[in-house]
Amino acid sequence: MSDAVNHCVASDGGLYMPESIPVIPKALFNNIGEMSLREVAYVVSSAFFGDDVPCHELKKIVDESFMYDVPMLKVAHNRYVLELFHGPTLTFKDFGARFMARLMKYLDRKSNAPQRNVLVATMGNTGAAAANGLLKVNGINVCVLYPRGVLSRPQTAQFTSLGENVHPIEVAGTVEDCKRLVQSALADASLTDFHLTGANSINIARLLPQVTFAMYAYARLCAMGVDNAAQACLSVPCGNLSNLVAATIALKMGTPMGKIIAATNANNQLAPLFDGKDAEIPSYQPVHTLASSIDMSRPSGWPRLQHLYKGDIEAMKRDIICAAPVGDEKIAQVVSSLYRDKQYMIDAHGAVAYAAADEAPDGAPVVIFATGHPAKQLDTMTRITGTALELPVQLTRFMSMKRHSIIIPPTVPALRKHLQTLVH
Repeated sequence: MSDAVNHCVASDGGLYMPESIPVIPKALFNNIGEMSLREVAYVVSSAFFGDDVPCHELKKIVDESFMYDVPMLKVAHNRYVLELFHGPTLTFKDFGARFMARLMKYLDRKSNAPQRNVLVATMGNTGAAAANGLLKVNGINVCVLYPRGVLSRPQTAQFTSLGENVHPIEVAGTVEDCKRLVQSALADASLTDFHLTGANSINIARLLPQVTFAMYAYARLCAMGVDNAAQACLSVPCGNLSNLVAATIALKMGTPMGKIIAATNANNQLAPLFDGKDAEIPSYQPVHTLASSIDMSRPSGWPRLQHLYKGDIEAMKRDIICAAPVGDEKIAQVVSSLYRDKQYMIDAHGAVAYAAADEAPDGAPVVIFATGHPAKQLDTMTRITGTALELPVQLTRFMSMKRHSIIIPPTVPALRKHLQTLVH
């Protein structure tokens, strides 16, 4: 387990996965409606980390990581929104990032490890969550790599204003360049002395806690008295597929659910993969959409999904609906109509999942994963709804702080030069 967390990418360049998926006793689901988020998270964490982390340490990690509300709201007939954005940086990634940070701290303390340098590529949300989760953790530097000139000021402020052990790096390239740079650095044997690890969802310690979301969705449906909760579908916005992979793991652990709906934007990066054309997909620059955090060309989580189904695409399709892509016009329509008709504000990424929910079987309830707070897309939400959003304190506290970053070309030598300044 420690190798997977510390090195993030295996020596052969692949991603780590559990040797097997543990199955939760069916009896637990009989009373899951009475369980809190922390209790569900502890069940998930114990199943994967219980053999490596003492129960009292694991409980502390879980309690500090899952300390924010995850409310579920019924917004229309058979439509429920699971709000995963009430953490310190207003995104679902806060939970996994905080868990990963605390697990790293435990492992480093146990092994008396040297200073660790954590790399994270971001379009805003991942970097903010990782930076805030690892802020002021002794023995760890966090390097946040983000594409130059793409992110908004509120997005960058959440990690460029922190200082301390957080080091923002503006890369003269795209987010795909940032991802490639991180993966290349992690696999580069010449950088071993920097004790690098990653904080994106390629790190198994950030991914596995997200299994909690799918299990807790079922718990909330039970608590709300939804009769056919066991047939409920999950509609998940898909970028690098961490929530899709996590929901699939929850299904294989025994969580009662119907289909999992994989929702994509105009980039539609999943359709050719589900058609078995993985090897034929060229690298390309994703188009910019309203749901920018899922503007991906090649989702890094796809090999994990393949592993879960042993490469059997037809078996995958029996559990997962690869929904038709949701364009910007439809995103704006969903945001506008929900606000106008239901007085409910959903961000563009949640709107992608909300639109894709229409592909669920007739009569099935659908839980939509709302992965980010609407205020994180302030200009977009204001433009679509014509309403000014009140900024939550999680954003306003960063806006007045001084920002700092460096700019590098998207090359490993440039990154190495910066890492040397941190070490010395």
